[in-house]
Amino acid sequence: MVKLWKSKEEKEIERKIRMRKAKMALKQYINNLENLKRKIFLQGKEAAKLGDEALLKRSAMKYLALEERIKQAKRLLLLMEEAEIQRELVKVSADFIQFSKDVVRSIAEGPGAEDVAKMQVEFEKAMGKVENLEEALNTMIDLTSESILTGEFDAETLEMAEGLMVSSAGEDLEPAKRLKEIEDMMKE
Repeated sequence: MVKLWKSKEEKEIERKIRMRKAKMALKQYINNLENLKRKIFLQGKEAAKLGDEALLKRSAMKYLALEERIKQAKRLLLLMEEAEIQRELVKVSADFIQFSKDVVRSIAEGPGAEDVAKMQVEFEKAMGKVENLEEALNTMIDLTSESILTGEFDAETLEMAEGLMVSSAGEDLEPAKRLKEIEDMMKE
């Protein structure tokens, strides 16, 4: 017999497995890019020794492009980890709200039931907000892990993930200046 629906626990287990696989694939991708970057750097150094400026410039441009890809992949990895942490925070909050609701329910049988009823309504609202936030985080995790596992990871996926999880970005050097720095490093 085929199940037409999955329990929340089954979906959560599948999400965790996909997330773990996606993170492993992303880490492997980063390692491969790092290895390629080292090879290109050595190629650029060799071109500099030979005095081949054209090959040196092409190597520096490839190196710069790889740096950018590595940075994007690392940023996505951080976004995924941030989403996992945020989900845990939401879960802890939900558990606390549920605990508080249970306490309020047990107190409701005593005096001051009207105030307790108001608190119950507030807990219900808070629980709704937590559930909405958890759903948004689940969507972000599903989108990013699926795009990585299906090989459809691109700049648009990263932008979408960043849109769901606001992250701070450091200031970078302008590309022309950075390209010159890479060329100088290769000349050393």
